[in-house]
Amino acid sequence: PSLVPHSVFTFMEIARNYKGGGFHRVAGHVLQVMVKGGFKHLAFQEYSKEFPHKKGTVGYAGRPSGPAWYVSIENNTRNHGPGSQQKHNPYEADAAFGTVIEGFEDVILDRVKKIPGQGFVNDSKKWVLITDLVIMVEGSGPDATSDGYVEWVPKGTRKSF
Repeated sequence: PSLVPHSVFTFMEIARNYKGGGFHRVAGHVLQVMVKGGFKHLAFQEYSKEFPHKKGTVGYAGRPSGPAWYVSIENNTRNHGPGSQQKHNPYEADAAFGTVIEGFEDVILDRVKKIPGQGFVNDSKKWVLITDLVIMVEGSGPDATSDGYVEWVPKGTRKSF
């Protein structure tokens, strides 16, 4: 989170207040998600070369970025890293701010790539819906996953969808 704090905070707010959405774009390099709920875009672009757009990472779409986001299905730094979107600004880039830790192959790749056609899917009945967003952080205990992650819940709150 310290590499791209604004991007991480924004996504945590999206997850905490999630009201629905789904995969609505199938491109050769990303699978993009539209988010419902009236979230604003990021105040500024944010990128760290220490967390590049690799297969399985999550980044923001659009200019300015967000709240729509995508999962990279290949090494994507050439498409979304520094200077890739605006040739006159070699420093501007999409933020890569997370990694899919569960369901990448069987849910994201297998199900989403079955959406009919390529590009943007205008008919929301054909989207692969996301019914829940869960932020996972490294941790231990009885609720930890086999690779050492637990659900993040802000102190003093209970998550409910």
